[in-house]
Amino acid sequence: MTRPWTITRPRSAAGWMAAGVCALVALLSWFGYRASEESQRTARLLVERRTGEAATLLARALSRDMRGVHASVLFSADWHEAMLAPPYEIQTLIAGAFTDYPYPESFFAWRGELRPEHIVFFDRAHRPSRRGAAPTPGQFPVVVSDATHVASTLALLITRNVTSDGRSSAFETVIDGVPYQVVTRLLYRDSFQERIAGGLGFTVNLEWARDVYFPQQVEQMRRIAGIGGELSLSISDERGRQITGESATDAAGPVSRRELALTFADPLLLGFRRPADLPNRLWAVAVRDPGAPSALVGFGQSASGAFILFAVAAAALALGLAMMAHAARSNAALAEMRSDFVATLTHELKTPIASIRALGDSVVSGRIADPGDVREYSQMVVEESKQLARLVDNALAYARIADVTEVYHFEAISLHDAVREALSRFAVRLAARAFTVVVEVPETLPAVRADRSALGLLLDNLIDNAIRYSGDTHALAIVGDTSEREARLVIRDSGIGIEADEVPNLGRKFFRGRGGLGRGGSGLGLAIVRRVVTAHHGRLDISSTVGIGTTVTLALPVAG
Repeated sequence: MTRPWTITRPRSAAGWMAAGVCALVALLSWFGYRASEESQRTARLLVERRTGEAATLLARALSRDMRGVHASVLFSADWHEAMLAPPYEIQTLIAGAFTDYPYPESFFAWRGELRPEHIVFFDRAHRPSRRGAAPTPGQFPVVVSDATHVASTLALLITRNVTSDGRSSAFETVIDGVPYQVVTRLLYRDSFQERIAGGLGFTVNLEWARDVYFPQQVEQMRRIAGIGGELSLSISDERGRQITGESATDAAGPVSRRELALTFADPLLLGFRRPADLPNRLWAVAVRDPGAPSALVGFGQSASGAFILFAVAAAALALGLAMMAHAARSNAALAEMRSDFVATLTHELKTPIASIRALGDSVVSGRIADPGDVREYSQMVVEESKQLARLVDNALAYARIADVTEVYHFEAISLHDAVREALSRFAVRLAARAFTVVVEVPETLPAVRADRSALGLLLDNLIDNAIRYSGDTHALAIVGDTSEREARLVIRDSGIGIEADEVPNLGRKFFRGRGGLGRGGSGLGLAIVRRVVTAHHGRLDISSTVGIGTTVTLALPVAG
């Protein structure tokens, strides 16, 4: 009676084992399939994140550049009401704005009541206005002209489109068949803003901006700031028409889009009420990765045939997700710093290039015949080329000076001579800004062990910062002393100072203090200074007080 029971039990156990194996295979197959799907999804998310960061960076950089004239020129403290009357001292500010920003076709200004006959136009000398007015020669590179029929239209629309706070006016209109955007700042004689004392504004040819400005900006940001790399960048208008780049709608793979408001006025300066004649045009910045589709397909085919590596793939996925979570916390601040760096470095590089070209064109064309003026223009070209060389040296040096064994050639160098040579390179800028310079570096100060080029770059950046961030008092002091094994330089300025919570961040690449925004600079100067000091086994100490100035103490080992 027991025989059948002994035969049935092994069969039952084998059945349960087979069922368990089948269930385990099915479970592993399901996990392998899910791992393959999740891996492909993660790869797509990484591509989308990469394109999304590039799209955000491009949209922010364009927006900052488009709002630059309104925020930093029209609301600059460098001009006042008296400069709006003949002989139009405002031309100096306008010439600088033409150099820094390509999109203003003309500026216009008036003093007193807003009447058409009071409005005067300031055009680019090398890019005539399309208003149809006959320009008359003025101070290079600005020509002064008038256009009564245009002035009448502007006077009417400026009054109708004044913002809620009464300081700005922005609108779009058609001038001689061409669409324009016009932004203006108004000055008043009374605190109730009832009597207009004058105003300054600029016009933007929207056709020219569409055909020239945006393509040039995208290409410059790709080439100078490295936005996009091998990614495809494009801009389309509110109707979906392509402005620049490849069409993102015809492309396969993930596409990241960001909105770009077509306004050359700073929304923060327009208040809460949008002007009636300023349409809300939202363009789109699109970024895609042309190589993503084929890469994703190949990745999916490999993953679907290799589910036996599920455990490794799962671990890699977990690690990737952990790294993504960690990177997300730091990328927000880095993206903001890179965006500021892009806009600033683009302007910093374009300014000396445009100035050198304009000055050279002026001399070559024969408009400057007086020998004294030729020497003055030549000196200006030399100074602009020095500024350009300094920017390029800083941009290249940060990556280059990391390898001490290949870059530095150490020798005994006199700090007295090094400081004197550095100040000579800034003699023109110091004189132009009326700086009071005090140098107390004895010739008997012991020589230090340093690389000559690196030490010169270090001093150049410190002196450039002292000039760039100077306050109302223009003063610079450089004092040297020595201890048993070190020679020290104390560089003290009377500048705007640095907030206490920002001092620990000085020396990080791309970092720029809040008080220095709008004063230029690439954000690499102090990073290079700190790296040079570290490579020379020296010490660097920075102390600063807002409104009083900054003191930099540099200590280097004595030679021998």
